[in-house]
Amino acid sequence: MIKLLRWSYLFLWIFLWGCASTSGNEIDLLYQEIMDVHDEVMPKMGKIRNLEKQFRSAALTSPNATELMSQAEVLASANEAMMNWMRNFNNDFQGLDEEKKEYLLGQKKQVYQVKELMNSSILQSVELMGSAID
Repeated sequence: MIKLLRWSYLFLWIFLWGCASTSGNEIDLLYQEIMDVHDEVMPKMGKIRNLEKQFRSAALTSPNATELMSQAEVLASANEAMMNWMRNFNNDFQGLDEEKKEYLLGQKKQVYQVKELMNSSILQSVELMGSAID
């Protein structure tokens, strides 16, 4: 009976340890995914700022000034969204594994939204440049 009890405790301990390490590994993977997205779009901030300057400059002499300034604002918003996300991201979030996972899932959603905003603003700008900035 004592052997059965010892084996039961051993298996319980192994099970709990396995669950804990899986959760920690999942948290590490989430964090890495977030950082990968950040690293992918961060270099595009320079391009966004340059495009914004081009649109503002072109708006000074273009008959499409309103459209160009509007696109410059879209670019500025994309840049500011990335800056806000970076300022607010807490890479040293403390809490239980479940709290960390919840926090990182929220951050993952936000960083993907920022990525989409940045990429779409660049694409729109390149398309508009071909037709409006001459």
